[in-house]
Amino acid sequence: MMETIVVYFTPLASTRIIAYVGLGLAHHMAIVYTNSAGQSFGVSSGPSIQSTLQTPQNAISALNSLDKNEPSDFGTLMSDPHNNTPFEKGRMNDYYTQDFQGKEFPHAVVLEGPDLSAKWQTIVKMYAAIGQMDLTYSPTSQNSNSMAGEALRRANLPVPFSSEARFAPAVFTHLPAYQCELLHACRKK
Repeated sequence: MMETIVVYFTPLASTRIIAYVGLGLAHHMAIVYTNSAGQSFGVSSGPSIQSTLQTPQNAISALNSLDKNEPSDFGTLMSDPHNNTPFEKGRMNDYYTQDFQGKEFPHAVVLEGPDLSAKWQTIVKMYAAIGQMDLTYSPTSQNSNSMAGEALRRANLPVPFSSEARFAPAVFTHLPAYQCELLHACRKK
């Protein structure tokens, strides 16, 4: 069985207002690796404070916090504590690939090959290292998609798109990966 690295795009219902200005529904990116034995592993991230509402006022406030390099009302950008835990697609612990009704999220295959474990380990290390940096979380400029994009780039993989999921805010924001080497948590490729 060939191994895969796939990006899944979870629609963010709290950002439906963005659709009215022509950008479409915003999406959160999660990365899933399936090894040759058929085991799946995922990585995701988000704000340390989940209860803050995604309103324009809070988003603007977060940009101000970003300028000051301090936690926003959303807190800091953190890695999911369940990252790199095996799961079965379509089961209860699969919140990477499907919604609560079992409908598969839009997705794009990043790479398929006989052994992608080294690329996966780079992605996992990047998520862990960035999650330890206490970076300001900003829903529009430095967020979970920024972490996904940075991890993919550091693994020398392209950032994919899905025709169904056109808008992933801040996916091309470069995070300060040089700090990752200072923490000795990942290696430069």
